[in-house]
Amino acid sequence: MLKKFLYSVMFLFAETQAAQLPLQYINTSYEGDIRTIQLYQSESGFNAPILNLGTSDGLTLEFDQLTENQDYFQYTLIHCDYNWNPTQGLSTNQFLNGIGYQDLPDPIFSSSVFTPYVHYKFTFPTQNVEPKISGNYLLLVYRNYDQTDIVLSRRVMILDSKGNVNINIKQSPIVESRYTHQQVLVEFDNNNGYFIPRPNEDVHTVYIQNFDWNTALYDVKPQFISGNLFRYTNNTGNIFNGLNEYRYFDMRSLIGSAANVRQRYNINNQKHVELITEHTRKPDTYLNWSDYNGRFLIYNRDLPTVAENKTGNDYCFVHFNLKTEEITNKRVYIFGELSDWRIQPNYECFYNSATGSYETVVQLKQAYYNYMFATVDENGSISFADLEGEHSQTENNYAALIYHRNQNLGYFELIGYGLGNSQSTQ
Repeated sequence: MLKKFLYSVMFLFAETQAAQLPLQYINTSYEGDIRTIQLYQSESGFNAPILNLGTSDGLTLEFDQLTENQDYFQYTLIHCDYNWNPTQGLSTNQFLNGIGYQDLPDPIFSSSVFTPYVHYKFTFPTQNVEPKISGNYLLLVYRNYDQTDIVLSRRVMILDSKGNVNINIKQSPIVESRYTHQQVLVEFDNNNGYFIPRPNEDVHTVYIQNFDWNTALYDVKPQFISGNLFRYTNNTGNIFNGLNEYRYFDMRSLIGSAANVRQRYNINNQKHVELITEHTRKPDTYLNWSDYNGRFLIYNRDLPTVAENKTGNDYCFVHFNLKTEEITNKRVYIFGELSDWRIQPNYECFYNSATGSYETVVQLKQAYYNYMFATVDENGSISFADLEGEHSQTENNYAALIYHRNQNLGYFELIGYGLGNSQSTQ
């Protein structure tokens, strides 16, 4: 077991630029040196990747490349249906204004850090890449004008609102899951009188928890349609695991005190941060605290100016430790925005029988982090109940997305969006 644990540490050093991979219509990175990806609304900083069609607002994408040399990247947008498949039958000039691609601006090089990196940041849409129609778009970043040399992809939504979407979250009505799961109830009021001739066939609704696409429920159908009012009051097909509040640790300062950090030290010009020993929360009663619903906040309290925060933050080797009995038929992973909301090999924890703990080391940028311990079975199913517990009282954000098949061109437009919080509506 100890050899496996050491291998997980070595894996961090062995990560190199990946070979060209096929495009996936998901949020992912395609190269091991692309890190700390963040996509958020430029004005508000809110992490929902959604914009109103034709708005002057924008979305901002930031990421690091662990190298000392500048690369030359471009980006474009690809229109997709409600289920994130590429839209068939539309040419690029039918869904984009402009030439259809944009060069990324010059990056900023890191300074005063042990681990050098290059920081890229850009805001879109631009005059060269501007959505003409609503719906789902895949943001694609690639290298040297070669769209097969993919760097990363991100899901983006463009809204052309046709009415109000109201969300109400309650305890699950199902007896077996009443204390562990949450139910999402939605109403869509098509108050603009937008013509929907075949609502049962052409309206498709998607629910998502905390904007983690692993949780998405697709093709939810309204139970009642009364004039312009769509009511989604089903008792099944709209139930989510309530999860638990996310664990957290604070690396915004590598000098002063920091929450859930046990010690810090340097080895061979690399910064290491050991977290406190964690324990399973499965048998615990629900305890409320404020969290970022799995996100992280890039900040550096040790720097004198805010402007340096994104390029003066060093990368640290973070040591995780979960003291619990070994789970023999499942693997254990660190999970959250820090893992790009994916189960990744370099976030796997290995059981150390000498300490009775799951352990791993992950290289992360200096920041404030949320995370959970996830288990994955032989079929690839992810569960948080084994190590984190699950509660219907947990604070979670829920989004409802209403899609409609355009009657003329057949693509799926996004006509409704609503956001609700479980603790504000229960």
